[in-house]
Amino acid sequence: MQIWTKLSLGFGITATAIAGGYGAYQVYQERLDLRSVAERDLRLVGSVAAVAISQSLRGGRAADVRDVLGVVQPLDPSVELVVLDASGSVLASSSASPRDPEADRGLARESKAARQPIFRFEGPSGMSRLTGAFPIRMPDGERQGALVISRSLDVARADLASETRGTALSLLALVVGLSIAGWILASMQVRRPLEDLVAEMRASRSGERTAAIPIRRRNEIGAVVSEFNVLMSHLAEARRRLIAEAEAREALEARLEHANRLVTVGQLSAGLAHEIGSPLQILNGRARALAARQDLPPDVQRAAEILSRESDRITRIVEQLLMFSRRSAPLKVEAVLTGPVREVAELFMPEARRHGVRLEVDCGSAVPPARVDVGQVQQVVMNLLSNAIRATPANGRVRLELAASEPSADGAPCRGVRLVVADTGSGIPDAIRAHIFEPFFTGHAEAGGTGLGLSIVKSIVDAHGGRIDVDSRVGEGSTFAVFFPASSDEAGGVGIPC
Repeated sequence: MQIWTKLSLGFGITATAIAGGYGAYQVYQERLDLRSVAERDLRLVGSVAAVAISQSLRGGRAADVRDVLGVVQPLDPSVELVVLDASGSVLASSSASPRDPEADRGLARESKAARQPIFRFEGPSGMSRLTGAFPIRMPDGERQGALVISRSLDVARADLASETRGTALSLLALVVGLSIAGWILASMQVRRPLEDLVAEMRASRSGERTAAIPIRRRNEIGAVVSEFNVLMSHLAEARRRLIAEAEAREALEARLEHANRLVTVGQLSAGLAHEIGSPLQILNGRARALAARQDLPPDVQRAAEILSRESDRITRIVEQLLMFSRRSAPLKVEAVLTGPVREVAELFMPEARRHGVRLEVDCGSAVPPARVDVGQVQQVVMNLLSNAIRATPANGRVRLELAASEPSADGAPCRGVRLVVADTGSGIPDAIRAHIFEPFFTGHAEAGGTGLGLSIVKSIVDAHGGRIDVDSRVGEGSTFAVFFPASSDEAGGVGIPC
């Protein structure tokens, strides 16, 4: 059931309960008023009749009692009068057959005992008949008789029924009107605003709406809209941040891949230059010598010139390739590596979660500045984290730690920065540990490894004058510890790696 329907029903039920209670009270009060009026009228008639009958009895004129009854009866045909003597015998009656003699005698006794009129309402809710007993002093002055008057309340009951019907109809009209008004108000103030809000939320979720939902009401609905706008703003900001992080990671990976390709080309070029350099020089020299001889046929000289020219061309190509692929020297600046290292770690958080690996990062607050190429250090961190995550099974752990270098085992002072990447992977067998920094050597060829990541790490660390240590146990995991020298200002001289 919808909220606005519940509100309408609740409003209608509440109005019905209040109106019903008020109507019941009004009917009850009306019944009390009618009984009070009937009792007052009967008291007046009975008092007058009792005085007249008492005077008639004192004068010894018993016949006058019937005359009194005859005078009172026509005034109100619904009234029955009975005169009882001190013993309870009927002296006179306005009716040929008294209604209930025993009841009349009992009421008369109560009236004589109380020495005042007694009234009794009979029937359902006391609205069928009213009977009153009035004490009468007898001629002897000692004993008392009683006048019993009984009146039908049919007229009063009819008035009460009419009043009850009128009250019920009025209250019913009031309840219906209030229910309709409540339904209309609930529809205008609750149903329509909520439907509009749901429609706006659906539009925002589907991307049809990008701006904030306008706040048209300064009430609880408006507060909900305001909070929803704040939530959507936070979600949009989080989405933009995730997109930016993904783009930054892709750009960083692209730079890393480019650097890897450059290193590959450089290593290939260096090997090519070393292997063919000497034979190429010999070939070029012999070709030049043949081309310089005048005693050879022209076609031989021409072939020698072509060989000389093409060997020169090969030499230039190799030199250009070496110049293009040769790694440039690191652009060192003094920097605290906490921020750059944490940035790379944050980029790898989604990949770690995708592999089911818990990535822990601990960058100490007391890390000294180091003179390094920040971009190349980030490349070192990226390669080490990539290898560690790839080598760690699901539910494993990779820990990245950055701190100041600790004293060496022999107690020599250490001035530098220590970067540690530890995993709980399968470890490195002793047979291949000595080759892990060689180009194109990989233990993950089936996973797309090129064997260049660790060789690039080694070349960068060497270019910074640092050192890299490996501690690995098969079935337990591997730990790579990289040491970068601290800056000369911080260390008080040239940095000394531990």
